[in-house]
Amino acid sequence: MKIKIVGCGLAGITAAVLLKKRGHDVTIFESRSHIGGNCYDSNLGGTLVHNYGPHLFHTNDNDVFAFLSRFTEWFEYYNRPKGNTKLGLISLPYSKKTIREIGRELSQDEIINFIFKDYSEKQWGVPFEEIPKSITNRVPKTKDCEDPTWFEGEKYQYMPKDGYTAMMSRMLDKTAVILNCGKEDWKNYAADLTIYTGSVDAFFDYRYGRLPYRTLELEHLFTSSKLSCAIINQNTKETAYTRIYDHSYFNYRHSGPTIITKEYSKQCGTQDVPFYPIPFLGMGVYSQYQKLAEAQKDVVFIGRLATYTYLDMWMVIKQVMLKCQEIK
Repeated sequence: MKIKIVGCGLAGITAAVLLKKRGHDVTIFESRSHIGGNCYDSNLGGTLVHNYGPHLFHTNDNDVFAFLSRFTEWFEYYNRPKGNTKLGLISLPYSKKTIREIGRELSQDEIINFIFKDYSEKQWGVPFEEIPKSITNRVPKTKDCEDPTWFEGEKYQYMPKDGYTAMMSRMLDKTAVILNCGKEDWKNYAADLTIYTGSVDAFFDYRYGRLPYRTLELEHLFTSSKLSCAIINQNTKETAYTRIYDHSYFNYRHSGPTIITKEYSKQCGTQDVPFYPIPFLGMGVYSQYQKLAEAQKDVVFIGRLATYTYLDMWMVIKQVMLKCQEIK
């Protein structure tokens, strides 16, 4: 079967691997000048930089980890950020180590007010009280741990040794990829099946209006001074950006100067790259697009943007695995 895939991010690339293995003829269309979507990384000044913000791979899923391990070697990476709070610089997530740093335990309300409230409001752009419990209830239950990782309990916490772009290049192998394509290019390409990974509202030419997304503005700074840890969250509104991170920590055996990035969260404009769906604001509109998507013949919608769902990397791969099993 002749299949066209719209989008050369992790979802589209995974679909290409699985469908080519089953003998299908696959071509990928990508509007950007590079593969990898928001997982793309590149060398800037001698440092491998996560161009669209840090991507920290973690999962308990054996099948997903085994699948990716065909295309990369790994190094262990445990995310233990710090938080710049009204209490000073503290270890995150909240744990025995944090309690020692502060000198006392915090109440649940204090944990929310000092660690989560301002950060969440900057991240989502709405008052904390309007953010649904599915997000605000993610206060890590790690108080009794000595020095937990942000993904405590996850079996696999790793980074690709030579980066995500190198890993995804191996996944693509000899797959036909058309970069810098216009929005009509893929539409004019005849195929038996379309795998669509872009924004679902764009697929339907914004018939019911644009879905809300958050996006990021990233300010890269070249420096010879490393941060004290990989990521420092900015948990007060006195600092406009949400977090700052040092890419040298994301590199296997990195040495020398590094690049530090300040990350600002904002509402996604028409010319911006969408990062995060905001389902608690957009589900009414999305439900209309979802009905249209379900009625489409010979089109499969996969990935974070096409299904308007926040998905970690491993979840994207798992979703694609399950969807591709349905394709004959």
